[in-house]
Amino acid sequence: MSSIEYEIIKSEDGSNSLQIKNSEITFHSTRGAIQESRHVFINAGLRYFVAQHPKAKQVKIFEVGFGTGLNALLTGIEAPKLNTIVEFHSIDLHPLPESIFFKLNYAEILNKFELYWAITQTSWNQLVFIHSFLKLKKIIGNLTTHVFNEKFDILYFDAFAPNDQPELWTEEIFEKLYLSLNIGSVFVTYCSKSNVQRALQNVGFYIEKLPGPPGKREILRAVKK
Repeated sequence: MSSIEYEIIKSEDGSNSLQIKNSEITFHSTRGAIQESRHVFINAGLRYFVAQHPKAKQVKIFEVGFGTGLNALLTGIEAPKLNTIVEFHSIDLHPLPESIFFKLNYAEILNKFELYWAITQTSWNQLVFIHSFLKLKKIIGNLTTHVFNEKFDILYFDAFAPNDQPELWTEEIFEKLYLSLNIGSVFVTYCSKSNVQRALQNVGFYIEKLPGPPGKREILRAVKK
């Protein structure tokens, strides 16, 4: 883990992303990190679920790939607007060095310095109250061996692309995630490849193809009926 080196790059909406040195692997879309995360995970995931379940005053989210903490930050900003308490669990096998977070500009752009520092600097493997609408548990672990002991309402699938992390885009993994969700839960991801669609359908999800953010034709939302 310590041998991985990262470069900070600027995406087209002005927000930072990270690139693993000597590779083409980036943490967010180069067309716009914040706008992609908001489009895929907040609008198609969190906001959609709350609109479909207006009586739900608390939701549980599981995220695959904590990464830069951007999805958690945007969720922490959105939850009070929706008047919805979010319990947010996120798993990552290779957490970023703490120093990296201080070099990213999400807190500056969104004017949420205290929230971003709380999200990124809080302890791992503990459920922590970030604010009155956000509880966070960051998990250091491997999704392939992770054991789910509770059910979730929304799943943010933000692993690296299938070519870069193929072991996480399998029917076996999707079935494991399907079983971790409540009926009516939603699964959202930026990847709409046909083999990903088939794998999700084969384990029982109902697939919806949605317009993507700039630079991406489609994204996927999968619903557990």
